[in-house]
Amino acid sequence: MISNLKAIAVGRLVPVKRFDLLIEAWKDIPLQISIVGDGPEREALASKVNKFSLQDRVHFLGERTDIQELLADHQLLVVTSDREGFGYVVLEALQAKLVVVSTSTGIATDLLPNNYLVESLTAGNVSAKIQRTLRNFEQAKRDFRPVWESVQELTIMAMVAETLDFYRETVSR
Repeated sequence: MISNLKAIAVGRLVPVKRFDLLIEAWKDIPLQISIVGDGPEREALASKVNKFSLQDRVHFLGERTDIQELLADHQLLVVTSDREGFGYVVLEALQAKLVVVSTSTGIATDLLPNNYLVESLTAGNVSAKIQRTLRNFEQAKRDFRPVWESVQELTIMAMVAETLDFYRETVSR
């Protein structure tokens, strides 16, 4: 396991994001994790961190506007949502060349290698998937290389340009 790696999780602190399970899973992971976001679950999640004595490893960064910079300073994104829409943070993390461990929700199922998807959401399953990924982190980076390359053109500006091109073509007919 590579101890100098840093993990990050990003999202509103609401029940559907299952940060409670993430924190419970972190009991067995000797790694720093930054939780970015704010919301009504903040106090309950902080209590859980204290309950498991994880104050030295789990850090709440609050709501931030510098997600790209934060992602650049981390190597692993963890997503524990029960359900997710598009899940833009997964795309941003992949564009920043992070390894991603995620539940099978949103775009994660379309973009991530199956080995990095948590099928049944429990703290034990999340912990086991992260630990396996950390033990084989160099392999994980090799597994993600083609994914990282394939998502580079999936930017908001590229999507807007494609949409505009589509409308221009449609209107010109």
